[in-house]
Amino acid sequence: MSDAQEQGMSEGARRLWRALRSKKVGGAKFRRDVPVGPYRAGFLCEDVRLVVEVDDAEAGGAPRDPARDQWFFANGYRVLLFRAADILANLDGVVSIVETELRAAPRNAGAGRARPAPSSGKGT
Repeated sequence: MSDAQEQGMSEGARRLWRALRSKKVGGAKFRRDVPVGPYRAGFLCEDVRLVVEVDDAEAGGAPRDPARDQWFFANGYRVLLFRAADILANLDGVVSIVETELRAAPRNAGAGRARPAPSSGKGT
């Protein structure tokens, strides 16, 4: 991703994206800023319906939205939320948690289920 594409991302989100992109974490393909239903997923691995988010509330970003989390859950997505400060302090630990979630979920976890599909996203 070019510097221009990373503009607007917090330092925590930028570091996490660099770890997730290009199938560097568990061989999974993540896309960034993906529309899913009425929401946008920060980072999405569609194969296992895993949404990874960075909570930038400490830096003036949007606070966590329980209705959004519920929508993702009701539509078969799992959501991992990490504080930007935790990513900056322990990126390897955050990546390890994501890898654990990837291993725990079957591939194509949502196959056969009626659901809104992501239409686009900023990928690798």
